[in-house]
Amino acid sequence: MPSQTDFDASGTARTFSKLYMGPSVGFVRVPSSPFVITAAGTYQLQIGTVTVTVNVSGSVTIKLPSAINPPSIDAGVQGALFADQPITIDDVGGFAGANPITIMPASVAEKIMGQTQITITDNYGSFTLTPNSAAAGWNALAP
Repeated sequence: MPSQTDFDASGTARTFSKLYMGPSVGFVRVPSSPFVITAAGTYQLQIGTVTVTVNVSGSVTIKLPSAINPPSIDAGVQGALFADQPITIDDVGGFAGANPITIMPASVAEKIMGQTQITITDNYGSFTLTPNSAAAGWNALAP
């Protein structure tokens, strides 16, 4: 399964920024560069991914990170797990009409807008989703 980890640094250029989480947590380091998908397959997003661009004439499935905040971790220790940043998934290649992009939650305990999965079916379509830990799922900010 393709992933965001690029151990030899030959193809995944990632930049990071600092997100202020309040006085008790301070700044946390979160990814700020887009995650680019150029090959068909299934992709598991890491916590902190904020933009996904898809440019593939083939089947793509994207699994979101968990929207549920971890119960046994202190936000002061691993603040990035609590950043709750929206994720934007864009069909930048214009292939979603013929090859829908499937978006799935991290587990069966979570939902996306009340559903087990959603799809981008319009060419150049996108979704911006925000995690909702209390509701154990993802809500749409913009279709």
